[in-house]
Order: sequence, then C-alpha cells, then structure tokens
Amino acid sequence: MVNHDPQCVKCTILRCRSKEKDKKVPAFCPTEKYRGLVNETLEKLLLPENQAVNKGWMGYMSKVMNPEKPREKLSWTRVDEIMEYAKIRGMKRLGIATCGELMPESKSLSDILESNGFDIVSVICLCGELNPQDIGMWGNKVCNPIMQAEVLNREKTELNIMMGLCLGHDILFLRYCKAETTPLVVKDRALGHNPAAALYFSQNPMFKDRFIKK
Repeated sequence: MVNHDPQCVKCTILRCRSKEKDKKVPAFCPTEKYRGLVNETLEKLLLPENQAVNKGWMGYMSKVMNPEKPREKLSWTRVDEIMEYAKIRGMKRLGIATCGELMPESKSLSDILESNGFDIVSVICLCGELNPQDIGMWGNKVCNPIMQAEVLNREKTELNIMMGLCLGHDILFLRYCKAETTPLVVKDRALGHNPAAALYFSQNPMFKDRFIKK
C-alpha cells in the first residue's frame, strides 16, 4: 500500500506558498488528502476567540512587515512581538512560567515587561516543594508544572510565557493552562537554549554524522 502520510517538508512544489494554484501537488499534500478539513477549520478560525488571536497576530505583523520600513523587521525581537501582541489584545496581566535554571533570564524578562506597563506574575517550576517519592520519582526535588499552570489560572493571567520548561514539563503545563500561552525560551542545555542550532549543524559536513544516522 502506498503511504500518503502528509510530508510537507519533502514537498518540492509548495503550491501553498505560491500564487500558482493550478500546480499539481504530491499525493501526500494534506490540503488534498483532507479536503473536507478546509471548511471545517475555516469555521473554527471564524470563532470570536480565534479571530481575536488572529487580530493580535495581524496587528504586530503589520508593524514588523511594514513595507514603508523594510529594515525595521530586523529589529523586532520575540520579546517585542510578545509585548505588541499583548497590547493589541488589551492584555495587561502576564504570567511567566520559568525553569529554576533560567531565573536570571526570567527576572530580566519580568523587568522588561514591568517597565513597559505590564502586571507580572511569575512562578518557578519547583513551586509546591513536592517530595519526588510521593509521585514515584527519584531525587530530593521535583518540578510541578501542573501547579505552575494552576497558580497562573488562579491569578487570572491573560497571557503566559514559558521560560525554558523541560521537555515533558512544558507538555503538562500547556495541558492545564487556561490562558493563551507562548514560548520565549526552549531549553537546550548543549546549545545555549537555541535548539535550531542543531538543525544548522546537521547540514554542516563536519557535524552531520553527529545527528544523521546512516
């Protein structure tokens, strides 16, 4: 049986990125395979809560990609985008869910946000001071991402920012978080929290065998 699992990263046509809508796309194209989902997702995109998110995106992107200021897009950091998005959405109370190892970075973020008029709530991953043995884990301390989420829920934050939560803990945090949430730092201990560097290294012949299994 021919495998038609969606494989957009292997597509050489990329009709979705062009204006040539008559191009024939591969059989694995999700737009073709799930044609019925187009209208279904369109209905969801038109829901007020999702239109509000798109309004925030369009608001800051209209400034980032201002055709009259083409060089300005190079000056927009992710922190700038988060603040602009929050302002457009009328969000004042922001939450920071931080890993204990990134407390200095999270303190800097809090200072920046507060100086720009935001009300900040921050919660460390070790909040609750759980005994690891109580949840079947080893060691003398353990993170509690569910409590992080629930604290921010109770504090009624409007937008939460994840700062270096461990893989797995970020999943639990997102599972229980009620407010809109966006990552600022993704933990990568080897690469200075820049996981995209591994992708660039994998294309370099000197490092390729570190990542690509023959």
